[in-house]
Amino acid sequence: MRQKVTQLCLAISAAFLLGACQTSGTSGESGNTSNTNAPPKTAAKTDPKAVVDEVKEVLAQHDKALSEKNLDSLMQSFSSDPNTVVLGTGTEEKWVGQQEIRAAYTEIFKDYDPNTLQSKCDWKTGGADDDGMMAWLAAICSCKDSMQGKNREYKLNVSAGLKKQDGKWRFTMLHMSNAFLPPVTK
Repeated sequence: MRQKVTQLCLAISAAFLLGACQTSGTSGESGNTSNTNAPPKTAAKTDPKAVVDEVKEVLAQHDKALSEKNLDSLMQSFSSDPNTVVLGTGTEEKWVGQQEIRAAYTEIFKDYDPNTLQSKCDWKTGGADDDGMMAWLAAICSCKDSMQGKNREYKLNVSAGLKKQDGKWRFTMLHMSNAFLPPVTK
């Protein structure tokens, strides 16, 4: 049960991660060993604000679908790459590829009342590459939901990697964990 609860808050947590994307790329910021005499790249850089806005859209889609328990819409937020992965806390909480991720969310949908997911992330960070093709997010969040009308609270660490696929952002990796503290039912 805890592994499923861990998965629940991802989408809501992700919404708070949206502001975490930095307005500048993260590639090449440290350890850059390129030749300083080389001519500058001529390719146009992607507008960082546009990248953040696009990532916000996919996260909002994921959150809405999770809250509504709309599996088809939720799965559209994941890459079709066969190595796309969702991870939980324990080693047994690993789902790779569309079929396993779909099966995991089918089970997750059984563990909360619809339209009750809430999250507040007290710490968040993220970034995107200069080309606007890859992004990453991380946060520590306090979450609430309900199960059979009983309110629950729990904390989550959330991290995600996204990439552009067919012109749209998609999750390639999503990880949520809440080790050592099961949800508190009130």
